Amino acid sequence: MEDRLIQERQRIAGDHREVGYYEQAERWMGGFWDEGSPFPPLFDQLDLTTVIELACGHGRHAEHILHRAGDITLIDVNETNIAACRQRFAGKGRVQFIVNKGNDLPGIADASQTALFCYDAMVHFELIDVLAYLREIKRVLIPGGRALLHVSNNTENPEGTYSQNRHWRNFGSLVVARHFAVRAGLRVLAHEVIDWSGEPALDAILLVEA
Repeated sequence: MEDRLIQERQRIAGDHREVGYYEQAERWMGGFWDEGSPFPPLFDQLDLTTVIELACGHGRHAEHILHRAGDITLIDVNETNIAACRQRFAGKGRVQFIVNKGNDLPGIADASQTALFCYDAMVHFELIDVLAYLREIKRVLIPGGRALLHVSNNTENPEGTYSQNRHWRNFGSLVVARHFAVRAGLRVLAHEVIDWSGEPALDAILLVEA
């Protein structure tokens, strides 16, 4: 199973090396930050003193919050994405960069972060990796630190791969994510099922606390 999991993780990472995707994604920010979006009221509950953006891509969300954050650590499985972020944030001493394996938070000390968020990325992850990340999130957050996660609520095609599904949503569900969070030692503060690109109840938002 581990070999198949690694293959799927690498496939997901490889599919997100395309520069064209990130150029388009710069125009998709409104769904996360505009008034009326379900994300900002939950994001505003994060303490951004020391914050991680997981699966940062080319840093579009990090740039949006740079003026209101303290120290930011950008983590991504793709070295090309981290290279793009290094260029984008050159000279910004408060931004650090880490390449990970796709299921861990390497180089982050225990109980050192006040917040973590992951937008438009975890929806594609293997469900096993979501659990691994939740355990890592519990490890790196300070007591009372919070994480805001955009997760898949797609329960169709459990035997398939994410690229076969609507909007490349991997198999997952908010209910399972909540269960995983509690088993990882986190407390669920808020959760909401949301529509995505006209698809009802395809995604979900989860706010947890260490």
